[in-house]
Amino acid sequence: MERIRRNLGSIHTASARQCLDSLLLKLTNMMSREEVENLLQFSPPRDSTDLAMWEVILAMPRTLERVLSIMMEDLPLRYWYTAVTKDTCIRRLAMLAQNHISEEDFGNPVHLQSYLRHLIPMMRFLVLKGLCTVSESPEKARKIQVLLPDIVEALQDTNTDVVLKALPVLRNVMAHVERWKDSGLALQLAEKLLPLFDHASSQVQEHSICLFQAVVEAVLRQRTKKMKRTVHRSLLPLYVHMRDQSESVAKASGKALAVAAEFLRCKELKRLAQTEQTWRIGECLLQQDRGRVEEYLQQSQPYLKATQTLLRLEAVRFIGLAARYCEDQSEEKLNEILSGE
Repeated sequence: MERIRRNLGSIHTASARQCLDSLLLKLTNMMSREEVENLLQFSPPRDSTDLAMWEVILAMPRTLERVLSIMMEDLPLRYWYTAVTKDTCIRRLAMLAQNHISEEDFGNPVHLQSYLRHLIPMMRFLVLKGLCTVSESPEKARKIQVLLPDIVEALQDTNTDVVLKALPVLRNVMAHVERWKDSGLALQLAEKLLPLFDHASSQVQEHSICLFQAVVEAVLRQRTKKMKRTVHRSLLPLYVHMRDQSESVAKASGKALAVAAEFLRCKELKRLAQTEQTWRIGECLLQQDRGRVEEYLQQSQPYLKATQTLLRLEAVRFIGLAARYCEDQSEEKLNEILSGE
């Protein structure tokens, strides 16, 4: 098991990973009860490699049932279940992870809140993995509403795997539940998504931008002042990421920018985003709202230190354009912005 863990991160070929996954499942099924207990006690997930191993182990009903049955008996749970009592909630979690849970067994998902707030990333990851599947059901998605504040908070998790599981759960609930738009959650969700546009993971970037687009589309007829401010804050990042080296992120950014422009009733900006005229979007932003030039300058400053060359170049180009609209800005101040200080 330890050798698999050490080498898993360096194996990227699909066929090799499948062989390794099969070996991992066979080893788990061959283990004695004592060995499984040792695995649970002394190998709590530490990083994405550990999480990948546990996702394989818990993905198969037979292996999952065996592991969780041991977890639910006399095993000391201090590594995995700190401050969580050993009750029917664990059984519900087991069924949830197997994706076989019935309406009756699903019950009131409020019991899952403790797992979403758990200190161990694996627990947060596991419950979100299960919720990702069951939230595809309209009936279960409506019941999950009670967990939405905790799932939204999971977007700030320091563990990328947890964030990646939270995003599709939120997307599924949005698709099946109408009332969330009137609860103020739309604004809260939109605000939590904005920082993810610059996440280290391109997958998180793409999925957060797509979810932001869906949120804005859902509230096109509910143009509150607070939501307008949030959508305005999305324009510069989305414009810059249209030049992202990840094609999927760039495409998602263009589509989201077009929807944001529609929300703000900026027809020219929407047209430029739809036709991917990136070189004209920066000037359009500056011309349509000169009162936001300084805000745009502040937003563009972090991109001067971006790891991607194209994003740095776009930021420099935009700041050069913006300087023409900054009549009240001193040369010293503009140099300070350009130097990223």
